[in-house]
Amino acid sequence: MKHLATKVALLAVLLLLPNLGMGFPNLPLVDPPLKNKIGWNLESNGLLYVSFDLDHNGRADYHTVHFVIKTYLTGEPLKQLPGFYKGSPVFYVNYGPANKIYVISKKALFYAFDVNEDGTWDLMYKDVNEDGVNGNETFYDSPSNMFSVPAQYSGNLN
Repeated sequence: MKHLATKVALLAVLLLLPNLGMGFPNLPLVDPPLKNKIGWNLESNGLLYVSFDLDHNGRADYHTVHFVIKTYLTGEPLKQLPGFYKGSPVFYVNYGPANKIYVISKKALFYAFDVNEDGTWDLMYKDVNEDGVNGNETFYDSPSNMFSVPAQYSGNLN
């Protein structure tokens, strides 16, 4: 009887604990303003990754991934550049007398969470329409393998 009670108690604890390795989290996608970024990086795949700190602890926990539409080197004043691209964000790297300019897509292609803020993305969503966060984003991957996604969530999030 003692073993049965122990097994029942253990089963109850396992059923009541969150299943980080097996469940699908309910994390809200957001489209934070680029002015709130804590960093950005141009990757060799031609995409620009923008990092955000949504919980304000100094570590990146949310990322957006954008297409680079145009890149070039210029000596033009930076204040003039955003007006040329009709709302598309402009990033740059200063190389002294010239700047390397990166014009990116207005809305992200991917949204990614780094739940434990270890530098490896835990959950990625794809927005094939690049129309901002509006519910049509779909699960894409769990690069860290922290989450296994049930079949009912493998498509549209609605």
